[in-house]
Amino acid sequence: WMVDACEWEQSALLRQYVLDRRDELAEFAGVESSAAGPSSISPFVPCAASRIPYILQAARIGPNDVLYDLGCGDGVVLIEAARRCGCRCVGLDIDAPCVELARARSKEQGVDHLCHWAQSDLLQLPAGALTGGAGELFGAGVPPPTVALAFLTGPGLVRLAPWLHGEWRSSTLGLRLVTCVESLDTAMDYDDPGAMFADANGLGWTVCRDHETW
Repeated sequence: WMVDACEWEQSALLRQYVLDRRDELAEFAGVESSAAGPSSISPFVPCAASRIPYILQAARIGPNDVLYDLGCGDGVVLIEAARRCGCRCVGLDIDAPCVELARARSKEQGVDHLCHWAQSDLLQLPAGALTGGAGELFGAGVPPPTVALAFLTGPGLVRLAPWLHGEWRSSTLGLRLVTCVESLDTAMDYDDPGAMFADANGLGWTVCRDHETW
């Protein structure tokens, strides 16, 4: 795993979109196709603009890559990756309005030919979804990823980790996985064996906290 900076700006967006809207979001608690619904593993929070260059640098994105965003939200990271790097992009999100917004924005930015969007419950994806079954699950001609982003809550990352680890192990493309420092720090504590999610790294992820030395 690699991690990024810019936590302050992202934390401000978290407060704006989630913490200050708890009553409003509670109305969607029973909606399956919502980022605030019972099947969601992360609320929708836009990615801070200052964070995107760090993400692309940490992931070492190039024009030959296929970049997946697991929980893509409004698609801003993938749209910027397609615009800057010319890579193929696939965004998956449980929230139907977010997927439609991402699709519209990619068209507005002139990169819709590089982007594919699909509404998907990540916790329901079968083994092999990112390796052999991408085209069948997400649309004909959709290639498997060389890079996957997982910008989720810590508990959400813990829930997804066993499946994601299996996809990583079975990839023949050298799949690179990128997450954010706040997800790692709230999901697992490597220094305190008594922490709530202390055993979450039992899968043996390699963690790099400085993208410049990766």
